[in-house]
Amino acid sequence: MTDPIGTLVDAHLDAWNGPAGPVRDAAVAEIYAPDVLVGEPDAARTGHAGMSEAIDALHAQVPGTAITRSGPVQRAQDLVTYTWVLGAEGRAPVASGRDVLLVRGGRITSLYVLIDTT
Repeated sequence: MTDPIGTLVDAHLDAWNGPAGPVRDAAVAEIYAPDVLVGEPDAARTGHAGMSEAIDALHAQVPGTAITRSGPVQRAQDLVTYTWVLGAEGRAPVASGRDVLLVRGGRITSLYVLIDTT
């Protein structure tokens, strides 16, 4: 049996790893609520446009990298969390952290990004 939350997390990471364009725009519209909140350490954005801006900012800051889930998806009611690493394939990660998602009606309504410090 397929886990819908696990599938949603996979789609979320695919959106963050994908290039800008109509395919990613369609994924953002499907995965995230129209008024989604993106809370990052230094920025807060809202809506589909805000989500796309956050993804574009990551790609500009660390081009050629991808986010990979590094731990299990954990869930308590509509709160979902997992750990991740950011890096280029075959190289040491450049960052790690945890995403905390609020999921309602099968869509992500909030994304909080926590970045590990060394």
